Amino acid sequence: MYLAQTLTMRILDSKNPWLTCPTHSALVPISTTHSLFASISGPLRTPASPLLIFFTGAGGPSACYTGIQRQLSPYIRSLFYDRAGYDRSTLPLDETRILCTATARDLRALLVETGLQGPYLLVAHSFGGIVARTFLHECAEGEVQGMLLFDTATELMLALFPRFPPLELEAVGRDVDLAAITHLQRDAGFSDAEWACAIRTVERSSYALSLEDTHASAHELALHRQIDNAAFGTRPLTVVQCNIASDYQLMYDEGIKLGGGTKEEREVSRWFIERTRLYHRQVARAQSWNGGGYGQGLVEENGSGRT
Repeated sequence: MYLAQTLTMRILDSKNPWLTCPTHSALVPISTTHSLFASISGPLRTPASPLLIFFTGAGGPSACYTGIQRQLSPYIRSLFYDRAGYDRSTLPLDETRILCTATARDLRALLVETGLQGPYLLVAHSFGGIVARTFLHECAEGEVQGMLLFDTATELMLALFPRFPPLELEAVGRDVDLAAITHLQRDAGFSDAEWACAIRTVERSSYALSLEDTHASAHELALHRQIDNAAFGTRPLTVVQCNIASDYQLMYDEGIKLGGGTKEEREVSRWFIERTRLYHRQVARAQSWNGGGYGQGLVEENGSGRT
């Protein structure tokens, strides 16, 4: 029934550029208060093929994921979008706090305005995992066919760490150009123009980032008990865990070489890195014991937390 309704909607809306153009992007009004910027690319969909929706990390507008969208485009129809206040997306007037429940409603409004029906494949990075799973909670049965969580935040992680990373580690690494020493631009496949654009978009998104209450959003998600209730059922689920502690260690080591941080800040930084390493190790073990937690999970420990 869901598939039949979806096919009917696509036929009736055959002049919709979000459905008929190989690539399309626009600032889409989703209400009288604000608009979201979105970009779609990839092969036109068949009635049964899913739309991949990408959820970016905290402070990371979609321009930071240009390389990923470029790699996906030959294979699957993919929607990348900016949350309220990120880059070209606008914020409602007098917005003082952003929770993922509102962000999920925004995405639903965007999908309605663009005529992008399910089924969906959700792919998320970092804090985007909290956003994606909040959106999942609001979806009808059958709308989401699969999910990929790429080094995403969890309810437990945000409950254990008041700030990620702590201000003390940022103080130690204040003069460290982490992107340069990790060759992030090269490894991510960015041209010089794309890299400069990504930096500008991050700067434009900083105010919206300050309004996103990541910890409160994670707490709201925890109340749904998705893992305990096996909310994803038997649908395909892949969880990729990177070794972000290695990047923090590199940042710390380079900061020490440059004389960064006080004795107390260095001590807190070491404490944070060790506990981050321990946390991820225990999550990986628990994932393997439980056969993926919910759905069909997979945990991989890569050599870096970079994307």
